[in-house]
Amino acid sequence: MKKLILLLTIILAGCSATKNDQLEVFYSPHPDDEVLSLGPAIIHALSASKEVHVVLLSKGKASKAINTVNERLESEGHPPISIDEFGDARATEFKTAVSTLGVKASNVTILDLPDGKLNKDDIANIILHKDKLDDKVIHHVMSDKDPHSDHSVTGQALQDLIDEEIVHNGKFYFPVQEHENFPFDNKIKLLNKDQKSRMKNALEVYEKWDPASGSYSIGKISVPGYFISAKNNMESRYHY
Repeated sequence: MKKLILLLTIILAGCSATKNDQLEVFYSPHPDDEVLSLGPAIIHALSASKEVHVVLLSKGKASKAINTVNERLESEGHPPISIDEFGDARATEFKTAVSTLGVKASNVTILDLPDGKLNKDDIANIILHKDKLDDKVIHHVMSDKDPHSDHSVTGQALQDLIDEEIVHNGKFYFPVQEHENFPFDNKIKLLNKDQKSRMKNALEVYEKWDPASGSYSIGKISVPGYFISAKNNMESRYHY
């Protein structure tokens, strides 16, 4: 645990915000969560000239989509990819999508915590490191009511810190596929053409199939219905 905390300290130390500017930090459990559920909120924050950081917690190596990817590669005469190559490809999709949303590369952090086993204490430590970067930090996590354990644990970690009055500002987001299943306090809906275009282009990063460049359409293969919903809805829903 001490080794992990030290590693997180080193990784996160590189990202900083200008003091007295409002910093907004978005935590994505896996590649594609940052677009599917948080994308409109990220675009909205950037449009309001906020300093935006995005943290990827896991590369999503446990996804069964690797089987479909390797089957398609084999059918096209390409060699299969390993789990580590799969994780790196997912992280590349994430980096490209976040850049497409408009986030600066220097404000993006990619971690490789265990997919399917995200730990509340580890996430709390990451949140605490980010909270020290500015006088006012708003933390954006997935809802503690989310049925996916890797998602809900981010909400649980932040809620505990707020309850203990260690951290003071947070929003809890519902995944796009659960929008109709939970009551929410507010929503951020993209309305203008430029914002919708950025969102659409970021989603399409996860649809690109080009093995020669290391693109395997992993996000779309993994959860195709979610991408359809995100393109149709163009909104983030959250509670406090």
